Amino acid sequence: MKTSISIIICFVALIFSSCNNNNSQTIENEEAASFAEEIAEIPQSSTQSKQLFGVESAYIKFLTQAAGQEMTREWRFDQYGKRQYEENYLIISGQKMGDKSVVIDGFQYSWGYDSNEGRKSKFRQTVTDYDKVSEKDIERYGIAKHGYEEVLGKKCLKVSIEKPAKSTIWVWEGIALKTEAVFSGNQVLMEAVEINLEAIDNAYFELPGDVSFPELN
Repeated sequence: MKTSISIIICFVALIFSSCNNNNSQTIENEEAASFAEEIAEIPQSSTQSKQLFGVESAYIKFLTQAAGQEMTREWRFDQYGKRQYEENYLIISGQKMGDKSVVIDGFQYSWGYDSNEGRKSKFRQTVTDYDKVSEKDIERYGIAKHGYEEVLGKKCLKVSIEKPAKSTIWVWEGIALKTEAVFSGNQVLMEAVEINLEAIDNAYFELPGDVSFPELN
């Protein structure tokens, strides 16, 4: 699941930029950028489904353990993933660091805490259907299915990927509820710790009035 691995990359890059010296920051950030490009090549289903997930709406809280830090992702979506809102953050020296994002009308709007200017980009999230991955890509990326296991009481397909990042993913209804990966020599675990399938308040999908989002060129 490309999305979950991309989130891990962002989290680990944030840790390194916050905790390491300047030379190390440059190395790790360059590695993160190169790694993200490789992740983009992971095979995905040939068409983007209008219904991204198998459940209509959900609030899911994830905790990520990486490089001795604990990070939190709070994610909400409705309309089967058409609208999304999330916060990704960690606490360093008593301060909350991270960002927020909203997906509406085919665009993603992202901004940092205490920021008055954000980013607007076209949104495309394609969920990998592991039953449709070609034999060529299975061999190229070392993809293997390992039956089903439960995460928070949900029956998940367990999938391992050898390249470009050695990782194991537990997928439920198109959602990666648990991801184990290795990035820059660090073991990373992102796992859902809370799931609520009730309707999501529309207020979460409204853009903040005090943040500007420059138009795409």
